[in-house]
Amino acid sequence: MDAEDIEMAEFQEGTLDTLMERLCNSISGFDPEWVKRCVPAAEEQIQQLQDILAEYHYTIPAAYLYYLRKMGKDDGGLLERELDFCEADIDTVLDLQNEEDLEKGIFCFAYCDPFTIGFYMKLSSMDDNPSVVTDWEEKNAESFEKYLFQRAFHMYQDSFAHGDVDSDFVCHGEKNKDDCRTCPYQYRTEKERMDWIVQTAKSYNLEKAWFSDQTHFICYTLNYALEIKVCDGYSMRFNCNDEKLVRRVMHSLLAKAFDTISKLWGCIDRKDGS
Repeated sequence: MDAEDIEMAEFQEGTLDTLMERLCNSISGFDPEWVKRCVPAAEEQIQQLQDILAEYHYTIPAAYLYYLRKMGKDDGGLLERELDFCEADIDTVLDLQNEEDLEKGIFCFAYCDPFTIGFYMKLSSMDDNPSVVTDWEEKNAESFEKYLFQRAFHMYQDSFAHGDVDSDFVCHGEKNKDDCRTCPYQYRTEKERMDWIVQTAKSYNLEKAWFSDQTHFICYTLNYALEIKVCDGYSMRFNCNDEKLVRRVMHSLLAKAFDTISKLWGCIDRKDGS
């Protein structure tokens, strides 16, 4: 799709039983061909997975079951594009299951071989929409539903002509927090960093999308798509169709995260007139 033909995404919020309908409608708004590439998992394979989990007294979480029945064989690149050579199809998932993980109550639903990174759900008989973590227990998303919509958002970002990523690790060291009360490096926890991002964004009337969570701040319009992660520090990805805007935002000479993010808010504010 040409950049000038992009339509604004509408990532729809709703009840869990409408997950697949909402997800497909959201992506189809800016990529109508995507849903045609999706292939559901065979019911026999879904049952095979259910039998494996039942041995450890678990069932397939409802959110993931909806996914399997809509696109478990091929999700059109929704999850596989997240990292190079990431595999999430039902055949791979069945091969990934092992006693050690399942005894811990974690279920591997995707694996990236070159990076040896697994993506897991924490299983619970009470949770139909479990959180997503990686091998090192880093929380990737607070629910599988949000995880899917965050991946869909990345597809939306890719539909723009211009984009860049800027990262700053939090490196406060032994410095006294009182010495730099206005510096974002003082915020050592994910919650502190996210609270700072949210408060800074509000000063420019920017509200985070519903599928944001404690480590992902996401907002978007027809003109741009923005994601800020606060896992290890500050990592930003900004996409738009205005080359001058993306240069102004992401290639600022201001090096620190506070200055870069403040510059970002200011550019967006002037661009959209908000």
